Amino acid sequence: MGLIGGSLGLALRKNAPRKYHITALGRNRTKLRIAKKLKAADVVTIDTATGVKDADIVVICTPVNLIAATVKKILPFVKPGAVITDAGSVKAPVLKEVKKVFLSSKRYTLNANFVGAHPMAGSEKYGIKAAKAGLYKGAAVVLTPEKNTSRKALNNVMTMWKDAGARILCMDPAAHDKIVALVSHLPHVIAFNLCSALQKLSSKNHSAPKLAAGSFNDLTRVASSNPRDWAVICGANRTELSKAIDSFIKELVAVKLSLNNPSELEQRFTGSGTARRKLLHSV
Repeated sequence: MGLIGGSLGLALRKNAPRKYHITALGRNRTKLRIAKKLKAADVVTIDTATGVKDADIVVICTPVNLIAATVKKILPFVKPGAVITDAGSVKAPVLKEVKKVFLSSKRYTLNANFVGAHPMAGSEKYGIKAAKAGLYKGAAVVLTPEKNTSRKALNNVMTMWKDAGARILCMDPAAHDKIVALVSHLPHVIAFNLCSALQKLSSKNHSAPKLAAGSFNDLTRVASSNPRDWAVICGANRTELSKAIDSFIKELVAVKLSLNNPSELEQRFTGSGTARRKLLHSV
């Protein structure tokens, strides 16, 4: 019940209050009490069985390295027709681990009981106090069904996210991971490292932070995100993120080689600006 789970609860209770009864399951009683006070959930509990036994849909909003372990923990308590889904920003490695859990189960199957998901919405703020009902309004939510995924399970998860205000994209897990490495994970890496670079400069020149204005603030906003979560995310998607970093380094090297040629730089920057306008218009 942090930013993601809390915002989902708030959105569903606001948009379809008679359709959903929301139970928040967590380990921290204080955070759960806040979730209840904010009306992000109807019921809160720290007991696993109580939290999932009546659920039609269970949404796992843990860090990506805990998703498969959480599936294993709750599986003995969910009812046979329940759908388990997640909100992790890495899909292929998570799905691989989740598959192992389902293969060891005699009661449930991956195709009927699990749908991978990733809401492309968030904030540099985190925790239940940062949750807001409008977080998913107009946001893309990627679902990663497999060839034999139950249509009923997929439709249930689709409907839930649509009720939260999101638009749905279905995508192959590996394709998802390749794209988010560039559009989400790499920007976080850049933001964290820009802040580190400024910190090093400011140790030699104390005036440096005073000059950090709009462009620096815009580029580094996400560096205020939870560092523990992002270390796990980057590690989980290390193969695709490594490729994205290598590609970006090549772009930076090309810019470096063009620094003595203003017209070449202008042409490069003009192309980038045009690309940005086209890309944003296509969303």
